[in-house]
Amino acid sequence: MKVFNDRHFLRHISGAALREFTEKHVIGSRLNMDWNDMSESLAARICDQVQALEQTLNSDAMNAKDRKAISFDLFHWHEDLKRAYEMSSSLAVGEFQTICEHDAFALSVINSREPKEVALWMLAFRDKAFRDAEHFIAFQAKTNGKYWKKNQIPAGLAPVKDRAALDLFAKKIAEHYKKSGGGKSAHYELSERTRDGSMQLTIYVEGPVTAYAHFEDSQFVRITSRVALETAIVYHPQTGIVETVAKGGVKSHTAILQLFGEHVVGQTIEPEEIEKKRYNLNALRDGMLEPTIDWRRHGVQKVRLRRAKFSPRRDPVISMHVEATPDIEDPDAIQIALKRLVYETSFEMEYDLDSATLLVYLMPNQKGKVSQFSFGLHAAGSSTVANLSERNQPIAKMVLQALEIIEPDDLCDQELEMAA
Repeated sequence: MKVFNDRHFLRHISGAALREFTEKHVIGSRLNMDWNDMSESLAARICDQVQALEQTLNSDAMNAKDRKAISFDLFHWHEDLKRAYEMSSSLAVGEFQTICEHDAFALSVINSREPKEVALWMLAFRDKAFRDAEHFIAFQAKTNGKYWKKNQIPAGLAPVKDRAALDLFAKKIAEHYKKSGGGKSAHYELSERTRDGSMQLTIYVEGPVTAYAHFEDSQFVRITSRVALETAIVYHPQTGIVETVAKGGVKSHTAILQLFGEHVVGQTIEPEEIEKKRYNLNALRDGMLEPTIDWRRHGVQKVRLRRAKFSPRRDPVISMHVEATPDIEDPDAIQIALKRLVYETSFEMEYDLDSATLLVYLMPNQKGKVSQFSFGLHAAGSSTVANLSERNQPIAKMVLQALEIIEPDDLCDQELEMAA
């Protein structure tokens, strides 16, 4: 399901899990559900009742207060289902397991249900843990982006967790954004990861005034809004690595880290930016053509180059994209490139490999099913390894080392820092 839809999502939820979530949700008290009626799909009946509730908003007899309350509950119903859908991945389940490692009951639920049902249960019964995992995954999605920076500061610092101190820190961040039209209001959320001891602070600042045109009660209106500007900081006490996601360029990151030092760790810090180390993607041209690696000892059946972007060295402005099918037996992107690209001397000398997507096929399980996963790489030093599951990240690192894309002891970038 590429486009989220309430009905499609709930079709995959068991009756027991769906009842559990609905009764816990604010919308539950507004529905007239007969939970013992199994004559038709429970998911369909819930969606029908929610739709009927939405239609009552068009009634002229309903007063403004009730209309506002029902609209609020309906908004949270749709929004919470979408949040659960977006957290229905193996990566999210891995985060739930880590966050709840000392919660035996939660772990028993997580380990016995499908990812979609796990996400719904966590949202209903462990909302703080759900939000922490949501924050972590959202931050990981922004790493290596234009607003992300990685710096080195002293290790072993003890960030404060006092509400007053963190409120003041958030207000100072808001003051920093005032020159860009931001407001004075700010809100923070604190998330901690037991796996590596890192702490994440997500700060929401009142953004500049923005005008929107939309329809309200079938009437065309214009409203003004202040969309929240999001800033996030992750500090790793064991290594002293601090990552920031912020708008405004290097000066903005530096200012935010100075405020972090003053108000959160209680000392002046002088961050040193950690530069990305480049991936040796050109090694794939040989490694994929002449495989001499015994993948089986790593639990891998085969590695293929799914996609590749080549740039001629004589004219690097021009780039060519090559894509192979996901079929394990089909030619990969290197083999296709050899047939399609024209070169004068040798393929190795004429073209640089700028980006690539590697497809890894794992060994068949007892039932003969072959699992697979893929990850992207850019020669500049960024990758999507961090988006893989906890199980597949070490395998991806092994593949990079075996193909000599990175050195054996070179973790290269944040994506390859294995959690302790």
